[in-house]
Amino acid sequence: MPQQTMYPAAVNSLQTELAAAVDATQTTIAVADASLLPAAPNLAVIGSDETAETILYTGKSGNSLTGITRGFQGTAKGWSAGIKVARYFTAYDHDTFRGNIQDLGARMDATESALPLRSISRQAIINGGFDVAQRGVSVTQNGGSFGPENAYGYGLDRWIGQVYAGVGGTGTASFTMSQQQFAAGQTAVPGNPKYFGRLSVVALGNKGTSSGFIRFSQFIESVYTFAGQKCTASFWAKSSSARQIAVSLHQYYGDGGSASPAVSCPGGRTINLTTSWQFFTITFDVPSIAGKTLGTNKNDYLGLYFIPYKQDDSVVSIPSGEVGTFATGDFDFAQVQLCAGDVALPFQPRSFAEELALCQRYFEKSYNYDVLPGSAVPEGSIHLLASDNANTKFVIPTVGFSVKKRITPTITIYDTAGNIGKITTRDVSDNPTHNVTPSIGATNVGTSAFKVKHQGAVAGISFQWTADSEL
Repeated sequence: MPQQTMYPAAVNSLQTELAAAVDATQTTIAVADASLLPAAPNLAVIGSDETAETILYTGKSGNSLTGITRGFQGTAKGWSAGIKVARYFTAYDHDTFRGNIQDLGARMDATESALPLRSISRQAIINGGFDVAQRGVSVTQNGGSFGPENAYGYGLDRWIGQVYAGVGGTGTASFTMSQQQFAAGQTAVPGNPKYFGRLSVVALGNKGTSSGFIRFSQFIESVYTFAGQKCTASFWAKSSSARQIAVSLHQYYGDGGSASPAVSCPGGRTINLTTSWQFFTITFDVPSIAGKTLGTNKNDYLGLYFIPYKQDDSVVSIPSGEVGTFATGDFDFAQVQLCAGDVALPFQPRSFAEELALCQRYFEKSYNYDVLPGSAVPEGSIHLLASDNANTKFVIPTVGFSVKKRITPTITIYDTAGNIGKITTRDVSDNPTHNVTPSIGATNVGTSAFKVKHQGAVAGISFQWTADSEL
């Protein structure tokens, strides 16, 4: 059934009184001081015993209540001047609370039973509990390839950050994205989560004239996701000081060819963070993609954006205008979920193995899970050793991925001393020589495997690798 209207209460139920006598049919009633009653629409009770009459008023004009429904509860009748009028707690309030709660429970039960945890409709966010951190538990991104004033890149798996000083901005921007651990047994965020994610805005540069932007985001593969439907984001959040941020959902049609312009989904709004954990739910109306054109580069997505600052509408137009403060600070998020429909379902964590596999569709490494890419370690490396090194030969190890990649990935190789773009060669006694440039390098790269070719008088080669097919 549809949710019933719930009307705001009044602290201490302050009383006014009828300014003049009324009959049983009047729909405009004068009171001594209408400011003591809540803003319209709302309920008020005339009288105070078993004969009291509850009315619904839809407007206020000076000290008159207007647009009244008489006998909303109780019986409409005449009342004399001086009778008390107040916003008491009514039977309607109780029955509506109870009915709405029961309705929400039934709708959540029905939705949960219809949507298994593995369904994208149940949870479209990957790593919403921030358990997976293949790139490291703390990743710093400084302004670089996009300009010193624009720090942009991935940190915790599937989560991307940005600090951009904007058009005409100067200086250097920087942020750190980190995996933070909850204290054991804490109760501020329910469900005994182990981790939360933190975006630390470290440096801003000097703000330019337009397009300044700070965000903590996830790009959900395919702009088809929830298209033409409602979906609901739910999450816990706090910040290092009281801050306003925007929460937005963004349809990006990709690039290449004649892709349609990106669209901000109706429903995006601002929220106010404090230094304590708060729970938020936001429902979005995702536009249809009928008549839209996708880019040819296969990088379209539905993006969930947490935005500590936006200077204007150049990237996100809902909510509109400038939002937040262009300032450093920490922004913490936990149990982030995006599900189909207009009801926020309870957060249900996946197993670590399942979450890791979902992340590896976009990023995978040869190193042991807790070892950073680029570390000087042999563990986990590809190691191919032949019988001799007397003759010049091709050494061509084939590497298979644990999970098929979203698109053909970018392969980065490291020797076992941590040198990027290099390999370690080995003689027949397995003695290493580091910092060797492979004669050909990564080749035959596909979504399931790749090869590294090296030609030389060597017995074998060793190397570590990462495969990146992020959006």
